[in-house]
Amino acid sequence: MTQYQTAGVNAPLRLFALLDAQGVPASEADDLVAALETGAVAGAQCQVVELDGMAPASRGSLFADGWDEGVRAVSEALVGIADREWMRRGGRSAGAAELAVHIADVRQRERAALVRLEAYVRETVLPSTHPHTTARRRVLEALGEAGGLCTARTRNSDGDVIV
Repeated sequence: MTQYQTAGVNAPLRLFALLDAQGVPASEADDLVAALETGAVAGAQCQVVELDGMAPASRGSLFADGWDEGVRAVSEALVGIADREWMRRGGRSAGAAELAVHIADVRQRERAALVRLEAYVRETVLPSTHPHTTARRRVLEALGEAGGLCTARTRNSDGDVIV
């Protein structure tokens, strides 16, 4: 279910960005996304309503009555969700745009931090490792540059691994 929740959060953000890039006014974008979201809830409600009267006969009438009550409760809840989503449609594209800018800013800061970390490893950690040792190999592996190194390992008289 998590993958659907993630997609449900990301899709409107992407849709708002695409609509903005095409020059669609924010209010129209809000209405379009709200229509898609409430339409999805309405579709789920239609599927739930079809379950009314579908309780297994072998379970008895008391079970069937509870089944039908459950179907009606879920159906009413879905109608309420669709109504609330439609009513709150205004102003969401602006919030989505702000969130998209924030996410881009966080990603840029993460990339900058990785660049600083790589520079630190190259300038400080790598020079302090001895050539042909496991420690140096690990640093090179972390930097993604160990591909051409020999994987054969032997030990010197001190017991250190020589690569």
